[in-house]
Amino acid sequence: MKLFRYMLIALALTAIGASLLTSSGCQFTRKVIGKDKLNQGVIAYNAGNFGEALQLFKSATEYISDQPVVWLYYGAALRKTYQAKGSGQEWRETVDQALDAYRKALELAGNDCKTKDNAIGYIATIYDDLVANAESEDKKVEYENAHREWLLKRAENECATNDVKAVTYYSIAVKYWTCAYNQSTRYSDKAKAFDPFHCRNFYYEPDKKKFEDCLVKGFEYIDKALAINPEYADALSYKSLLFRERQKATCAEAKRKEFEEEAKKLADRAIELMKQRKADEEAAKAQAPQG
Repeated sequence: MKLFRYMLIALALTAIGASLLTSSGCQFTRKVIGKDKLNQGVIAYNAGNFGEALQLFKSATEYISDQPVVWLYYGAALRKTYQAKGSGQEWRETVDQALDAYRKALELAGNDCKTKDNAIGYIATIYDDLVANAESEDKKVEYENAHREWLLKRAENECATNDVKAVTYYSIAVKYWTCAYNQSTRYSDKAKAFDPFHCRNFYYEPDKKKFEDCLVKGFEYIDKALAINPEYADALSYKSLLFRERQKATCAEAKRKEFEEEAKKLADRAIELMKQRKADEEAAKAQAPQG
């Protein structure tokens, strides 16, 4: 089951005004040149000319290296570059350069919450990219841990809004659900394919432990998201799916029925909220000025 990208962040590259130009003499000239290269890079980036943007942003870092935004934009161009490469040594070097750029932006961000949130969010996203291209199982676990660590940094830093916290906890929960789902799917009994939630026989203890650990963590983080926003439809939907995983790991019919009913109740509530959200959006659209 292919899941969406979790970090709901978008770096809108916009031209930089005169606020950087606060010095005089040689330093002033360097800032003027750096700002110009940065703005040219923004134009190239927004036009889809990522190679050109990369060179302009890199040059800008040499002139205004103390400005966090230049490192944020440079990181964005590096990410576009490695996404086009796909894999290999050059790909990995570009990934590391992007991580370094975002870490530099974070280091310089100070109290700029927007820059901090973008930098932390993209570092987390890059580690998620590394998970998908991990060269070994050990590396995959390492990158998964780093991805989760940076997601939590995003949720738990002083700049995080309730929306960011809820989305981030939800994202972590979805990862844990995926882990549990993958384990239970491995133990699916083909003879019982008519019932997708039939009891699994986790005969290999390490697999059973991994399933349980992921399920427990999934519930922990989905409940954190719902504690912030009890009407978070997507979180309710995934909590329903977590109860379905619990149902798969249970053979006692009474408990299976209990988990099934809880899953259905949560799914019904999620659908209800989604329908209401859609109706609200359509009503707002209908009331909006035309033309």
